[in-house]
Amino acid sequence: MSIATDLLKANHIGIRDFKEHLSTKFLSEILVITERGTPVSVNIPYADILELLDILDELSDLETIETIQEARGEIHKGAKGRSASLLFDKIRSKQK
Repeated sequence: MSIATDLLKANHIGIRDFKEHLSTKFLSEILVITERGTPVSVNIPYADILELLDILDELSDLETIETIQEARGEIHKGAKGRSASLLFDKIRSKQK
């Protein structure tokens, strides 16, 4: 999950500095905003939040959850796994 990884690696900036230097540079990257060193907010670019919402939407689908659970069981039994993108493509093609 690249968004979660990006969030963990994101630069931190104090809220005062963020306000004083607000620019498109800050708006185009994942950024953890802190207040006295404590994270209080996260700036996430629009495209990344759309991707995240799409993932959450797919995971709320019962058929998707059942397929993932079935695949995990097969992998646990020793079957080779497939990438998640192939799984989602397969489910999307069934829904058309």
